Amino acid sequence: MGGESGVQRGSAALAAGALLRGRSGSPPPDRATVESPRGTEVVEAQYLCGCDGASSTTRHLLGIEFPGGTYAQVFFVADAAVSGAAAEGGLQACLGVRDFCLVIPVRSTGSFRLIGLVPPAHERQETIRFEDVAESVTRTTGLAVHAVNWFSAYQLHHRVAARFRQGRAFLLGDAGHIHSPAGGQGMNTGIGDAVNLAWKLAAVVKQRASPALLPAPRV
Repeated sequence: MGGESGVQRGSAALAAGALLRGRSGSPPPDRATVESPRGTEVVEAQYLCGCDGASSTTRHLLGIEFPGGTYAQVFFVADAAVSGAAAEGGLQACLGVRDFCLVIPVRSTGSFRLIGLVPPAHERQETIRFEDVAESVTRTTGLAVHAVNWFSAYQLHHRVAARFRQGRAFLLGDAGHIHSPAGGQGMNTGIGDAVNLAWKLAAVVKQRASPALLPAPRV
């Protein structure tokens, strides 16, 4: 550890809250400029793995495009105290002709997570409130809503990075692809990315396998 010009080599423990601010990887090894509570440091490593989310700094520093789009529908999520048949027996999926509402028990008895579609009449509003979806929730689920503890409206995106590797740098999880949360596909594919790359990197770094084992770069 340690070295000239503040460069960290070998095994470097970074503090929680460290932020990637810059990167240089040509020629190898990779050098990442990191801002942490200790100040600005330069960390030197054989490989750089960007697992830093949909707004990935790693992806931006690499100049990798992130094409895709946004689903037209606006969704809502709320934590509420409710009662009714749909609040009994675990997770319930309530389907209407043009909408749906998931009823998911959370934390304690009487507290539920509600997830559904914002009615088209309200989805373009600058501010969407629970009152705008209340009638739809009641009609679709048959629930009585006694109190709303938290509410948010959002849109979903679908994007895939133009490539997942550039030189010795990799993109994983939401940094490389974002999806609808339906079926947990974003979480599951992201975990799959990490597991797949981790064992390959470990084998290559310990010289138990050729670097050819790693995912090949795409132009």
